[in-house]
Amino acid sequence: MRIAYLTINIAPEIMRGGVGKKIRTHIKLWREHGHEVTLFSLTPAEIPFPEERQFLFDAKTNLLKRESNRASGLKRMLKAVREYQPDIIYLRFGLYSYPLHEIHKIAPVVVDTNSNDVDEYRKKGAFFYWLNRLTRNLTFGPAAGVVSPSYELVDILVPRHDKPVCVIANGVDLTDVEILPAPKNTYPVLTLVGTPGMSWHGVDKLIEFAKRYSEIAINIVGYGPRDVDGDVPANVKLHGFLNSQQVKAVLAGTDVACGTLAFHRNNMHEASALKVREALTFGIPVLIAFRDTDLNEVQVDTILRIPNTEDNVVEHAEEIRDFAYRMMGKRVDLNVVGPYLDQRKKEQKRLAFFEQVLAGKK
Repeated sequence: MRIAYLTINIAPEIMRGGVGKKIRTHIKLWREHGHEVTLFSLTPAEIPFPEERQFLFDAKTNLLKRESNRASGLKRMLKAVREYQPDIIYLRFGLYSYPLHEIHKIAPVVVDTNSNDVDEYRKKGAFFYWLNRLTRNLTFGPAAGVVSPSYELVDILVPRHDKPVCVIANGVDLTDVEILPAPKNTYPVLTLVGTPGMSWHGVDKLIEFAKRYSEIAINIVGYGPRDVDGDVPANVKLHGFLNSQQVKAVLAGTDVACGTLAFHRNNMHEASALKVREALTFGIPVLIAFRDTDLNEVQVDTILRIPNTEDNVVEHAEEIRDFAYRMMGKRVDLNVVGPYLDQRKKEQKRLAFFEQVLAGKK
């Protein structure tokens, strides 16, 4: 197959992090299976994919000019995709920009979904909420198929089940992992990696936990002082945005990595968070506050699960503290957890789904 992989409206810093790593892994493994793949990315600044096709637009201007620039960049990108003559297009869902709907005239489109976009854009204000609500069907409606990271999202995004759907949770390439040695901390160190403006990370809950247990050190990566409300206790370090090597350095000193703590704020209860998988591939025990699509039935002492509720951290604070102390000096047994996360198996499933979609179009 000749596959065009499209991303739109993804911030460059996100593409430099876990999302970019995920996309790079997809492309690498698809090529290993003998397929021709090119990434086409609409972006306001260069991203670390020098060998792929990038279509830059000027975003440092007023709203109308910015959207005009974005539309111009998207037209150039779609022209390049058309000239590429793909058999199938894999589109990572993003907020609609004109004339994205033209993509469906080029080749069958499989839409890659990663969140409940309706609720996500509701939290970004009325403008973005209504823009997404009024335009999202231009992407989903004509799609030839949908890939979802969870069963929950299938029912939300494709309620009529009127098109092929494949559930593939986020995974990891087990040939590219590095178990970090357990740190020798005097007291436990917890770390959460997130993105500002996304309340479902639950950073506020972790700060309140830190106020209760002042001896436990808390790292919050991705957030700076301007990204949190109220006082931050001395045992919390706000690192701001870090590159992948800097994140790794923080995780190297971590006893427990925290997954998203407030998915309920986005009306979600199931996920396969990339940051949880990254921590596990470093061997770091994890705290999970949602139903993990791959790991929900896996019983190991290096994974602590708490409910997906507003008061989950408060109600389980002692349990979290005790878990953090128990995990000091411990590492995850990847031989037990790894088979559930194997990206190579997941990509075989994804490629088979592409073949199924194409067969249905003949």
